[in-house]
Amino acid sequence: MSVKKVIGIGLSIVLLGLNLIAAQLSLESYEDKVLGGWLGQMVGNIFGIPTEGQFIFSPGPQSLTYYQTLPSSAIADDDTFNDLVWLSALEKYGLEFTSRDLALEWQEQIKAGDMACANYIARLNIEKGIMPPLSGHPSNNPYSLYIDAQIEADIFGLISPGMPDEACRYASTMSELMCYSDGEYGARFIAAMYALAFIEDDIPTIITTALEFIPRVSRYYEIIKASIEAYKQFPDNFKRARSRILQKYYKSSITPSGGWVQADINGAMVVLALLYGEGDFDKTLALAVWLGLDNDCNAATAGGIIGTIIGGKRIPEKWTLPLQDLYLNGGRLKNVPYYLKITDIAKRTLDIGLKNVEKNNALFKDDLIELPNYSIVTPDYKQPWSDDEVASGICKGWNDEWQIQNLGWDMNPGILSSYEGRTNVFASHPLNQNKPFAFVRTVTLPENKTAILKLGVTSFNGNTHPTHFEADWLLRVYVDDKLIFEKLIAREAGKIKWYDLEVSLTEYAGKTINLRVENVPNNWSFEAAYWDYLDLEIN
Repeated sequence: MSVKKVIGIGLSIVLLGLNLIAAQLSLESYEDKVLGGWLGQMVGNIFGIPTEGQFIFSPGPQSLTYYQTLPSSAIADDDTFNDLVWLSALEKYGLEFTSRDLALEWQEQIKAGDMACANYIARLNIEKGIMPPLSGHPSNNPYSLYIDAQIEADIFGLISPGMPDEACRYASTMSELMCYSDGEYGARFIAAMYALAFIEDDIPTIITTALEFIPRVSRYYEIIKASIEAYKQFPDNFKRARSRILQKYYKSSITPSGGWVQADINGAMVVLALLYGEGDFDKTLALAVWLGLDNDCNAATAGGIIGTIIGGKRIPEKWTLPLQDLYLNGGRLKNVPYYLKITDIAKRTLDIGLKNVEKNNALFKDDLIELPNYSIVTPDYKQPWSDDEVASGICKGWNDEWQIQNLGWDMNPGILSSYEGRTNVFASHPLNQNKPFAFVRTVTLPENKTAILKLGVTSFNGNTHPTHFEADWLLRVYVDDKLIFEKLIAREAGKIKWYDLEVSLTEYAGKTINLRVENVPNNWSFEAAYWDYLDLEIN
């Protein structure tokens, strides 16, 4: 097969087999593989949920080989329900949908409270009118490197059989809602593997080919490449390969670039599960769970890819029969029945996929689809923002007279349009138990003037955890590292309270001082602080 490399504006393109048909796929096989993709991700999701996030520093027990509790249907979880939103959007807007179209369908179908991480922030952004690509940009979304887009790209591979370039184009469009840089590259990589699974059954080939659809300079590319090499070095020991990757790449702190829900480290676990699984559905699924981290997501992704490779008919019935061909929406998605048939979901996906291959000039001969050739298209590299860059921008526009330090990323810090009756509230959280969050500034106070620090603060409202009345924190104010004020910010009689406080700085008149206002953890339980205002008044 001839290969020609073409450099275009903003894209690196490799044309494979010019003017040749890339592959053939029977209609029956396409239908079976689409069903296998859906079943694989649903089964993997259910299998992994009980141990999600439990196996971080060491793998899970190899005794986990089957459902812990036998299901009676597939369930609506973020590994699958967003793909259903995208399916609805494809049916409504067609194959040339935009990221704004997806955002509108998202907004119509599911509320922000049913989401987490980058999705949650993106949905809040959209409610505020911050539409994609800004809704997923790190200037507006501190979790843009998280796994969200990666676990929602499956459908774009399923509608693009043998067309990984198309799958990646769609995945990048979707990623604009919630992710950026390596967050987007994870979506492209997974979508490409799904697309290739229709025309290739050699797993190393699928992985290495899909990898070429993301920038080689990216951390995501590096970590997947390292995973392939670890597998080659330890072909009979997945634990050693896992240890090699985690030792070099895992960042344990929960930050914009760290923690167990990052796209890149979880992408590596998917790759190891596929490689060590050697094409066996049971083995692949079990490995995806044993390898840990966000393992319900990884089991769903690996399960969906291997399910696409082997097709639905070859997935062992012990996994699929308990589901009874049912997907329990349970009201999670609006305008969607309480139950859906999995086979109907697959059929809807197939219909869109057939339109996609026709749009891309596939030839139909009897029950055979002669698929078009594909090009390896690599997008321009997007440099991820550092944790410090994200932190510095997270309260921009709230009160630009202050800088922030030691922002922790629990409990979704950032500007809230409203909170407990007040508007434009900034939420902070300490970095850890030893490093309080702080507002800092250096200011010269004029002589013969009264200077007062005025601030309005409160604590976590507990709406999602109503029994957690211990949610409180210490407010501390320092001048030149000297503590001048301290107060416990807590509920009163179990009810949230706003504290409107004044701290006199008049004794420092005529001096240049370093002012520090801290959100200090108290017992490390729901330590978020909420700031209505933080002003220095001079009269």
